Amino acid sequence: MKKPLRILITLLIFLIACESYAQEFNKVYYGIASDSINRDHYLEFKNDSVVELISIHVHMQPQLRIKLTYSNNEGNILIESDQETKQDANQIKQYGFNPFLNEIHIEKDGKALLNKVDGIVYVIYDDFKNKSYTTYIIDSIKYRQENAIANSYGLLERKPKRNRKLKRKLKKIKSDLYNYQIEVYKGIDAYLKYGYDNVFGVIELKRT
Repeated sequence: MKKPLRILITLLIFLIACESYAQEFNKVYYGIASDSINRDHYLEFKNDSVVELISIHVHMQPQLRIKLTYSNNEGNILIESDQETKQDANQIKQYGFNPFLNEIHIEKDGKALLNKVDGIVYVIYDDFKNKSYTTYIIDSIKYRQENAIANSYGLLERKPKRNRKLKRKLKKIKSDLYNYQIEVYKGIDAYLKYGYDNVFGVIELKRT
């Protein structure tokens, strides 16, 4: 193999590896919990060693912003807790982000970041700020209901549109719901079963 070609192949392999393992810097990741135990939040990777934990803005409550250190080993991200001050730890408890009192293990999976221990999936906020949906699967037919997602200041930018077909379908089966099995998937559970675009929720209704 000629030397220039070998160099080119090496560079391509390096670029592909970087794309596969690196989270995006200075982009906000939306952390979506699969249950009510953990709270949704944001992560912003400032550089290759600092990540900022950010609370979702709530009216009349200051927004939490705490910088933490992390490392990335081929897509396996470790967010450390040993540099947290006592004040940081108290604020983390106050805002309900208790998993961050200990080490957080996250793995990169495509565009998503997965915290399998705590049941949290992280997606790029910009991918959903204009197009977030809850998916209903009723009798094997999919319906998508637009969600309202607040911006980083906690303000709603627009009111979600109602899916009239979904509304009619739900009205039609309302009196027969006791004959349906209902399953709800959110966060990492929805991601693992239905993919990146459905992390905000999938509701299955199957006639028994």
